[in-house]
Amino acid sequence: MSDASGQSRNEYLQARYGEAYKWMAGGAVVLGLLTTIFSSTMVNVALTDVMATFGISQGDAQWLSTGFLCASSIAMLATAWLVSQFGTRATFLIAIGVFVVGSLLGWQSFNFPILVIARLLQGAGAGILQPLSMSLIFLLFPANMRGRAMGLFGMGVVIGPAFGPVIGGIVTDSMDWHTTFSLVIPLALLSALLGFVFLPNRSGEREKVRFNMLSFILIALSVAALLTAFTNTQFNSVTSIKVYPYFLIACIGFTLFFRRDWTSANPLVDLRLFKNLKFSSATMIGVFTSAGLFSSFYAIPLFARTVQGASATDAGMVLFPAGLLMVIVFPVVGRLIDIMPAHRLILFGQVLFIVSTFILSYSEQNTDYLYLAGWIIVGRVGLGFVMPSYSTFGLSSVPPNRVTQASGSLNFVRMVGGSIGVNLTAILITAKTNGYVAEAKINASGPLNQGQTVEIMTHTFQDVFMITATVFALALVPAIYMLRTYRKEQTST
Repeated sequence: MSDASGQSRNEYLQARYGEAYKWMAGGAVVLGLLTTIFSSTMVNVALTDVMATFGISQGDAQWLSTGFLCASSIAMLATAWLVSQFGTRATFLIAIGVFVVGSLLGWQSFNFPILVIARLLQGAGAGILQPLSMSLIFLLFPANMRGRAMGLFGMGVVIGPAFGPVIGGIVTDSMDWHTTFSLVIPLALLSALLGFVFLPNRSGEREKVRFNMLSFILIALSVAALLTAFTNTQFNSVTSIKVYPYFLIACIGFTLFFRRDWTSANPLVDLRLFKNLKFSSATMIGVFTSAGLFSSFYAIPLFARTVQGASATDAGMVLFPAGLLMVIVFPVVGRLIDIMPAHRLILFGQVLFIVSTFILSYSEQNTDYLYLAGWIIVGRVGLGFVMPSYSTFGLSSVPPNRVTQASGSLNFVRMVGGSIGVNLTAILITAKTNGYVAEAKINASGPLNQGQTVEIMTHTFQDVFMITATVFALALVPAIYMLRTYRKEQTST
């Protein structure tokens, strides 16, 4: 389709649907995003069943989570180029297509490597969609409506984690974990249809730009090497041949990537964006928030299943009330963003998450469901205040013509933070478990019984939750910087 016809179609959509058009276009993209997030969380409650099916360890099974996040992180960096060359609608359809192929492959997977490839494809599709949806919503809506629009985006982000584990648990218990991959395909196809109808084409003259493939390869290699190194440290020392070469490759790759993109006329990531301290502060908060969110998605269902002996359905139900409440919180916070400084909402949410995670560190085998679910709710409400606030603050600090690049960079760093968070959580679980097992064997006269094993896993997850709260507290530093900057601006005016 020519540029002229592309422009006339966009004008036609505006004329036909009026003010509702922006909500229809945003809703189509958010439905696609919701579908991909469904798939990312449904698998977590089925990890023990996947381990049993293929005879793999918890360390191997974590690749179903980290592989998804890794692929998402890397694919995000291609979004800005895809949109500039092919337009929003074509990019959206490409992303959905890649995701559907991954879902079909996972549905029919007959061995673990095929399953990992399926998760990588799902993650790649999801990765393209996240910055696309965020930037589209941000650009469609005027400044005084962006908070509410980001609330819509946030609802898509949290509905998936709310319903995904529950649906995944029910399907896993009643049918088979393979079915969790097929369930999302109809939703993906529906979102593709809505996107085809409501999303605008690329408008204006297309400036042909070559994709920065070398930078893309460098960052993909670096992220993959880093996550592999973290994964291998669960079972090997840092000085092992299975660990330190991957760290070395990651360091070299990141160095070459930064040098190339800093001087490139066509950077994959516009590193100059991070000279803007407001944007950098929002990015740092995003890293810690994502790490805390995804590590809890990984750890809480495992705690419920290994310590409390819960079924997959019950493990999913632990997260359900909190996720459901976030659906209500996000639109409320979206309206608050339009009328008050973002740093207040961020600081309030951070404190809630830190306190709730600290209290979860005292959970044990007999901890009541309402107690566990209640404090998870508190933490999720906190994240509901943080997530749309830092995104809106960060993207509002850059010029409109750089929003797509900024959105891709923000989401990339955020997802890398989530990937590292899941990896470090898995490492902690393995390391703490091995330490407590070794200590128990010294004092035991024979093999460890079921009660001792449960006690070991209880101490392990208590330590993991405590460390998560401590690390997340570092996110208070950039939030306090935002507070001080706001006060200086108010004083100067």
